[in-house]
Amino acid sequence: MANTNGHTEPNGSEPLPIVVAGGGCVGLFLALLLTQSSIPNRIIVIEPSPPDPHSTRAMAHQPIIFPFFARAGLMPELSRIGQFSSGLCFRTSVKNGSKLIAGKQFKEGEKAQLSLPQGRFQELLVQKIKETEKAEIQLGWQVVGFKEGEKSVGVKVEQESGKQETIEAVYLVGADGAKSTVRKLLGVSLDGETLPTQLVATDIKYDFHAHGFYDANFIIDPENYGLIGRIDDEGLWRVSYGVPIDTPEAEIRKGLPLKMEKMLPGEEGKKQYEVKRVAPYKAQQRCAETFWKGRVGLCGDAAHLTNPYAGLGLASGIADASSLADVLVRVLSHESPDPTKLLSSWSDARRQKFLTVVDKPSRMAYARVHTKVDTEGEISALLQKDPLVGALKKGMPMMPPSLETQGETLDGW
Repeated sequence: MANTNGHTEPNGSEPLPIVVAGGGCVGLFLALLLTQSSIPNRIIVIEPSPPDPHSTRAMAHQPIIFPFFARAGLMPELSRIGQFSSGLCFRTSVKNGSKLIAGKQFKEGEKAQLSLPQGRFQELLVQKIKETEKAEIQLGWQVVGFKEGEKSVGVKVEQESGKQETIEAVYLVGADGAKSTVRKLLGVSLDGETLPTQLVATDIKYDFHAHGFYDANFIIDPENYGLIGRIDDEGLWRVSYGVPIDTPEAEIRKGLPLKMEKMLPGEEGKKQYEVKRVAPYKAQQRCAETFWKGRVGLCGDAAHLTNPYAGLGLASGIADASSLADVLVRVLSHESPDPTKLLSSWSDARRQKFLTVVDKPSRMAYARVHTKVDTEGEISALLQKDPLVGALKKGMPMMPPSLETQGETLDGW
């Protein structure tokens, strides 16, 4: 059956589904938005593993993306199962007394980041998707290939047992992470660089509040820099720090006690903590050369990677999903005069948004935590030259530019 925008379902049958490769937060959020739309297409999410509520991945969501969550009707439940941060600060390292450089304590109702581990967010999204009749999540499967036709894309999926099937879809979206199979199959390069540091996400139980720490603490020091943030209200905290890029994981684990002695406040030799998880990973600043090609697209970590010190990694992926949902709904509702141009325009807009709003601030945030602030003079210099830290010192935290891409501004809308 032909339609006005040139997209035809083979054999005139019911509309083909949209396949989303990857059941992480970004893929699930995209799927949820699509199920909430008026398009008749089913959504099929392909994911090898079930959500892990104890994952060491992203643990907080910035206020800049709360409007996206509100649009999906998620804010009430996110507020219930997560915890809003009570404060944000920059401070010196333990060797310099963990001195507060600049900080802000948030009042009740004031916009603050929401602490909610990625695994628990995924569980909520899965629950919401299962409540609809327009989507299915195929766990234990992964996308291993695809073949594009004029009107559809055949998506080859495979179980761990080796069993394979092909799903005929109208579009395939790769939200399958940094090592995206979809991106590799597309032949799209991930341009940029690996930073000269390996970051270590360590989840521990320790009473940071007893030492005057805020819920979110950026530690500024050339060697013992990092982020110390509260994960939940049961005493679990994330201590993220850096080690040389070539440090083996066994050496990282062996050196953990010494690193904790340098990172954790408290009396030397008497810091009692419990390590729950340790996860080293490479810090990247990379962006795909395109986010859309033919009938296949990319979003989230499959399309771009950034270090965590500006808190814009998952946030930018959620913004990708929000705008891509708008575009796909526009196309599949037969309202776009030129779907090819619209998808290309979306890709260009999201790439530009990453390069200007995510990549540059994230690089600045990475450089900031490496700053030497051993003296009062060096602290004063930081406050004068760094707009964000200086504004926080004055009680006026800077809001980053919008991550949103508005569909009606795109060519082909």
